[in-house]
Amino acid sequence: MEPRVLGDVNYEQIFQRAKDFYHEKDYVKALEVIEDLYFVQGEDRVAVDALQGQIFMELAVKTKRPDVKVAYLLGCVQCLPRTPGWSQLAAISLLTLAQQLESVVYYKKSVHQAKRALYDLIVNFPEDLEEQRAMVSVIENAESRIAESKRRVASSVRNCEQIDRESLKEDGDTEKSESDFIKGLMLYWAGLNVETKRNLMRVSIADLTSYVEGVYGSEGLNALEQALTFAREERKWRFWMCRSCSKKFSSAEECKNHLEQEHRAKVITDFTTHMVHMPQRISKVWARKISTGGWEPVDAAAAIELIKNRLEDVKAFSYKNGWSKDWPLAADEERSKLLKEIQLLLVSFWDCKILSCSIRDWVMHFTVKHLERLEVSKHTLVDCCLLETPQIICFCECAELNQILEFLKKIKRERDDGTDLVSRAVDSFCCATQVKEKLDFDPQFSVLLLDKRLLQCKINRFDDEGTVNVFDPSVHYANAHAQGGYIVSWLVDNSSGDESFRFPTPIRMHNLDIWVAVLKAVQFTYRTLSIKYTKKWQLLDYDTALTTAKNLCISEDAKRKNLQKDQWNSYASLLCDTCEEHLTIDAGKSPTTKLFFCAVQDVFKGASFPTFNFQNCMNVIREHKNLGDDIVMKSIDFLILVITNKVVRIDSKFLLVESIRINLLENLTRLSVFDYRSYILRPMKELILDGIIYMENKAKLAAAEADLISKGKQKEEMKLPSKKKKTKNKKVFNLKF
Repeated sequence: MEPRVLGDVNYEQIFQRAKDFYHEKDYVKALEVIEDLYFVQGEDRVAVDALQGQIFMELAVKTKRPDVKVAYLLGCVQCLPRTPGWSQLAAISLLTLAQQLESVVYYKKSVHQAKRALYDLIVNFPEDLEEQRAMVSVIENAESRIAESKRRVASSVRNCEQIDRESLKEDGDTEKSESDFIKGLMLYWAGLNVETKRNLMRVSIADLTSYVEGVYGSEGLNALEQALTFAREERKWRFWMCRSCSKKFSSAEECKNHLEQEHRAKVITDFTTHMVHMPQRISKVWARKISTGGWEPVDAAAAIELIKNRLEDVKAFSYKNGWSKDWPLAADEERSKLLKEIQLLLVSFWDCKILSCSIRDWVMHFTVKHLERLEVSKHTLVDCCLLETPQIICFCECAELNQILEFLKKIKRERDDGTDLVSRAVDSFCCATQVKEKLDFDPQFSVLLLDKRLLQCKINRFDDEGTVNVFDPSVHYANAHAQGGYIVSWLVDNSSGDESFRFPTPIRMHNLDIWVAVLKAVQFTYRTLSIKYTKKWQLLDYDTALTTAKNLCISEDAKRKNLQKDQWNSYASLLCDTCEEHLTIDAGKSPTTKLFFCAVQDVFKGASFPTFNFQNCMNVIREHKNLGDDIVMKSIDFLILVITNKVVRIDSKFLLVESIRINLLENLTRLSVFDYRSYILRPMKELILDGIIYMENKAKLAAAEADLISKGKQKEEMKLPSKKKKTKNKKVFNLKF
């Protein structure tokens, strides 16, 4: 069989490299190679995703940080293919994630996935009883935890600050020797004159290049030239890089747009065909009306009298931010309390970005129906401007307000999906690579100029701009104070930054594992949104079928006006006959017909929710052909209400997940930042430190030589008197002789 070639790329060779790195447990390198295959499709995609999922599972097992573990697990469950062969691992991964977070969301997903896997095993591998028992265990475990969980468990917000630092500790002797070394450098630095200290802040690019080439070879030289060229041409040190395709961007917005458009980090094509049904948040105008209103109970009886008897005066009421002080108020403490609770909930929904137009419309529609029962038409409410303000809710009595409150309390404001922990993990990765020190050039770009503040004190704020400036070195450091020895501590400190990423490692590999995991988490939310949108679309189609059934019944009422009662056709008989006609026309095969059959069946059975069960529909419908009209119409209206409520909740959940997706995308964009300063500061520190140590050693050597010379002279002087004495004595002796 010929190897598959995609463009100029041999798929098998690249994929084999990824597997080799995986078996060598070089997971980051394996992920890098896998990202080169982001364009593959079909069965090849399944194999690539499966390997990536296995990598994330092993990374999750390996890490000791709970927040990072959650990020890896999310990456794992997104990567694992939705194919029969991988359902078991997907179910186990979801259960592991659920246990990590105590999350009902993931317990439910694990049950769903395990049931799929169990069905596949029973059909295709009936003899594999061990795997079947494993899936049954997953289902039982997850379902028991779902039953126990009536609220989010506090342990889902575990302390993620407990990071294992034992590996970073060194023995006491090493620490002592390092401390002595630093003290020695501090003393030497303190003895240097100001001009020498300032000169050490100027790093010759030629010297740095020579040093890097000597220590890191051609790889280091290429990495350094890349950094310096970027800084010289772009006049900045920071940029954004997509780790998947290695494209660079000059702003966060450019990077985010790329991730959305090229890497499925945005809700796009699947939904845009039906944008009319996309959930929408209420406008800022409506949000302001909700948050600024007085929410005091209106004296409904007096207000209705005003509307009926003085409509023109009511039309002239003035409104500020949607509220009028002209309506008569009621001194009702209980209603006032309920209204304030409703306001607080609505404001919290807005703050959480889940206050959808459908929630507002449901509340307004409920209130309008209440007022219509009090003989105030919707048309009149429009004339009174009451449909443009939440103040209409203040017309409700306690019973209605309690129903509204009960409905609103069922809206979820948060989701126990672990994305808050992912954000926390991203914070730690981003903080580890932020840079505080400015790094500039001389006009000839031949010298790098260290931040002059290092000469005096510790720099507390991060420099997130990373702008490159050009200064005359002699002028730039002219007034720079050189007090204290902070710079020595800074030079010897290698604890800051990402210890797993060192110069000259390829930039793409910086934070690659967590970056890909967060990208997968973003894509996972996209999958969740797709499921919710599909469910909403199905419910809306079902609602259309119910509306069709209701309209048929209403049309029958019109026909009855011209017929004797014994000639009337019952609603049930009419709907049954309509189903029989559809069966004749298309054999009940079209999606619309199937959905209509399901809706009629549910109406006849008095179902409490849509079943979407097409099996044996016509038999059930024929058996209930003699149902009374009241039963049929009540059942239709009840199911329409159920659908309306379900759609409203889906909209709020959709907006909640979309808000999570946006937050994750922001985190992914933050992870995409790379600062060349963090990349080259370490070799710069090494070069400067080597220079200082060389100067210190040279000074020590000179001092030692001077000391030796001094001691030599002292010995010489001590010997000279005896020599003179001997000579004198000799002369005397000679004379005597």
